[in-house]
Amino acid sequence: MPYYSDEIINEVFLENDIVDYVSQYVRLKKSGRDYSGLCPFHREKTPSFHVSQDKQLFHCFGCGASGNLVQFVMRIESLDFVEALKLLADRAGIFLPENESTYNNAEYEKKQLIYKMNADAARFFYHTLVDSPNSETARQYLRERKIAAKTITSYGLGYAPDSFNALFEHLLKSGYSQEDIIRADLAASKDGRIYDKFRNRIIFPIIDLRGNVIGFGGRIIQNEDDGYKAPKYLNSSDTPVFSKGRNLFSLNFAKREKTNEIILVEGYMDVISVYQAGVRNIAATLGTALTEQQAKLLLKYFGEILICYDSDEAGQAATLRAIDVINSVGGKSRVIKLGGAKDPDEYIKKNGIEMFRQLVRKAVPSTEFKLSLIKNRHDLSATDGKIKFINDAAEALVGIEDAVEVDAYIKKLSDETEIGKDAIYSAYKKKNAKKYRQKTPQRLKIEKRTDKNEQAYFDAGNLNKLAAAERRLLNLAAQHKKLSRLSEESLPFSEFSTDVHKQLAQMIYRAWDAGKEPEPAKMLLNFSGEDLKDASCVFYNMEVYDDDEQTVIDLINHIKREKLQMQINQEKDPSKLKELLQMLTKFGEE
Repeated sequence: MPYYSDEIINEVFLENDIVDYVSQYVRLKKSGRDYSGLCPFHREKTPSFHVSQDKQLFHCFGCGASGNLVQFVMRIESLDFVEALKLLADRAGIFLPENESTYNNAEYEKKQLIYKMNADAARFFYHTLVDSPNSETARQYLRERKIAAKTITSYGLGYAPDSFNALFEHLLKSGYSQEDIIRADLAASKDGRIYDKFRNRIIFPIIDLRGNVIGFGGRIIQNEDDGYKAPKYLNSSDTPVFSKGRNLFSLNFAKREKTNEIILVEGYMDVISVYQAGVRNIAATLGTALTEQQAKLLLKYFGEILICYDSDEAGQAATLRAIDVINSVGGKSRVIKLGGAKDPDEYIKKNGIEMFRQLVRKAVPSTEFKLSLIKNRHDLSATDGKIKFINDAAEALVGIEDAVEVDAYIKKLSDETEIGKDAIYSAYKKKNAKKYRQKTPQRLKIEKRTDKNEQAYFDAGNLNKLAAAERRLLNLAAQHKKLSRLSEESLPFSEFSTDVHKQLAQMIYRAWDAGKEPEPAKMLLNFSGEDLKDASCVFYNMEVYDDDEQTVIDLINHIKREKLQMQINQEKDPSKLKELLQMLTKFGEE
């Protein structure tokens, strides 16, 4: 059987979405940040099957079926691991060789080299901005844009010097070949001469969700009056590690935020200005219109996209395109309307962050935004204008799956135009010829129904109090580095009570220690059978705590109390029993 490395498996995971795939078998309904539906693995009337787009996991609180996307495919299609991986690779157009050594030597090594080179280039740009005496113009530009030193460091902003090939020469000295530097799109060749792609520009490193520098954006700071003509913004072209249409700027920061909404803007400076002001759930496209792949990526982590594009005509047109793209992938969107400012950066500088937060709260539904723009194009005082408005408005309602929402807008259109609801609905039906068809869920193995409350998996009724507390603790440790450190300092992985929990704790601690965020879907590949159920339950704690840090401290104390109590119950030696009881009193009462 062929062996596939973590790199290939990660690529298959990244190019497939669990919600998209599971929706072929289960009618999923949005439930908070997750999705729920009737389990395809046992007969039930009340949905207990959950899918997390954020974690890329599924779990049934009825029969206990759990796992990641590959494990879902294995179960639903009756395939082994390699067969399931091949199915998903084919689905994503990924070549999965029988002999993976060829892939490792060619594709994997090429990507790793570019990641390393990009990181070295990012450091070069950063130190040039911060340390070079020749970069004062760039530093002055950022001061004028009110970008703080802390923000420069957080985003790793840099400066490409006004030099023909400064970066190229630096990378050559660092051991990279001319061919590798050109392949990474950091330099180009013309008339036999090699020149830097980015020159005299503020540099914005583009970082993927795993922390890799995958490309760069550059904003020119050349004086417009000196005759120098160049695009205002320049982005890396597609490389083996970068695609403008599949990545977003600052999503690596935004995904850490505990919110159901993501603000989508057009430019790097908009993101940085809003982020610096304290609103962190924000990202931007990379110099192109929003693509389906980008919309799907955003919807993996957020339930709703708030579009905040420029307020000019071009920005409005881009907003309409973005709404259509989000609708096409089944997402929800609203529009933030900027008043008296061209973009978010300008708005915050004029009005402050609290006024911007108010705009976010008042974001209008995307359909309402579309209808308001359509209305402005027609003269509703004339009958002909009303007819054209209704026809265009009916077109705008096409694709909305919520019948109540459609009915509400039809009623509003009727009130505004004094045209009957039935006539408007008839126009809508003609426009909406292609109706949504939900696939019938397939059911394979039918198992006996076992009614269990979702949260019961974390309660003492299904496992002892010690293991229940450990599940909660591991769930929190997997979410934040600070919480993991707090846990690791008091509870090394070897002190957890079950083999599954020990293994998960070790993987979570190691991931954070290596500077990487734990990946639940990847970790579950190490488990099968009942162990897989137990491991999956760790990532499906649906409890929300007022203070995560205090909760970790409380859970650690609870775990230590439980372990001491177990020792006390088993101890026969009076002197040791007294010592254990004294230790127990230090933790106080529950």
